[in-house]
Amino acid sequence: MCELGTGQRVLATGNWQPHRRILVIRPGALGDVLLTLPALQALQEAFPQAEIEVMGNLAVLQWLPGRSVVAAVSSFDRVDLAGLFQSSGVVADCLQSYLAQFDWILSYAVPPERLFARNLSRLARGIVLSFDARPRPDLCMHMSLHLQQPLRELGVSVCTEPPRLRLTAADPQETARWWVDHALGDEPVLAVHPGSGSPAKNWLAERFAAVARHLHRERGVGILLISGPADDRAVGNVQRALDGVDYVLLHDPPLPLLAAILARCWAYLGNDSGVSHLAAAVGVPTVAIFGPTDPDVWAPRGASVRVVRGSAACAPCSLEQRQACQQRVCLGAISTAEVFGLLQGVALTPGPSPLATGEGRGEMCFSAHGHLG
Repeated sequence: MCELGTGQRVLATGNWQPHRRILVIRPGALGDVLLTLPALQALQEAFPQAEIEVMGNLAVLQWLPGRSVVAAVSSFDRVDLAGLFQSSGVVADCLQSYLAQFDWILSYAVPPERLFARNLSRLARGIVLSFDARPRPDLCMHMSLHLQQPLRELGVSVCTEPPRLRLTAADPQETARWWVDHALGDEPVLAVHPGSGSPAKNWLAERFAAVARHLHRERGVGILLISGPADDRAVGNVQRALDGVDYVLLHDPPLPLLAAILARCWAYLGNDSGVSHLAAAVGVPTVAIFGPTDPDVWAPRGASVRVVRGSAACAPCSLEQRQACQQRVCLGAISTAEVFGLLQGVALTPGPSPLATGEGRGEMCFSAHGHLG
């Protein structure tokens, strides 16, 4: 059991000789997976001959082979995993045979003291690392670096590059057909995603709409409104506030199509969400709005990413405080003029990534008063 600098622990068992197949267990949503890509890149660079498989939510994972270092994916919902959560630790032969394929398993699924982690280390053939991926309240590093701590403890060099995804040869072709089908021409297009995993993280709908209206009417920018499965209310509020501005609605698209569409856009505007991380990972100029959550930990990263954070004494705050808050002072402090200025700047003159060059913990982060924070 290795003690890490932030008080996290990693359970390490087996012989440290991964070279053929590595399994990374990473349940979670889109943003969680994308924040794990630098850890996967670090593994690939340390063991270039290894095949990396990721187990988790297939809806999020299944499109990564061919677009990242991920070679294969599998489901964390497979029925035979249930035995790993039980005190008996009895599992089906098929699961034992599956685990035996891997020289090394890195699990972010549960803390190392849990039954799943201990049963996994007992049954697997190779080395097993179990790491608690949940950030401590006092975490003072970006999440993409936090997730690499167990690798660093065992001598794998940290990957400081931001998460990156590449498009396949077919992706632009499908996007071109979608673009034509939805009457989007050669004009620059702003992608707007007003939702997130929590309404408490969403910037005001009327301000999203105000930025979109201004860019459409004054600059001729087309508006692409992105809606996920839980974004109906947030997107509906923006639709009503657009006040006659033409827009295209993209509702719950397949992730490969969404990634390729984002890559074709002039710029992207969104909250602290998985879609914002996706936009950054495909390289579109991105402005991400942060209020109650900490951008030093959770911000998307990339050379063309700018983050605006709300100025409030209570921000960032805990999940419990966020759920109880009725005021959202932090998000209310962010003006449309500031966001518009950042969009113009990042879309025209992308800057360097401080983390990628080793100069800081995150992307350029602006306070709600517009100066570097």
